Amino acid sequence: MEVSLIAHLEACDGLSEKLATGLCDLARDVRTEPGNRLFQVYQRRDEPHRFEVVETYADEAAFKAHMATPHSLKFAVWLKDVAVGGTSTLTFLNALP
Repeated sequence: MEVSLIAHLEACDGLSEKLATGLCDLARDVRTEPGNRLFQVYQRRDEPHRFEVVETYADEAAFKAHMATPHSLKFAVWLKDVAVGGTSTLTFLNALP
């Protein structure tokens, strides 16, 4: 069963451009993962310091593998100094028929 989610992030003051660049760099790496089906980064028009990342993985194992990749682990450490709260908030989704 596919795993889909939205990651919500908010840049610290003055760091929106830095967070946007980091997310786009991460996207290039994640899209090469064998179990990744979608990794799309969005910046809110009305609140440009906020970002949403829509992600889909082939299954739970692919999602767990994604979280353990060197680029994901490195990004998580980097995020501590760039995002409010030092992390993202995840909303997991269930697809409807």
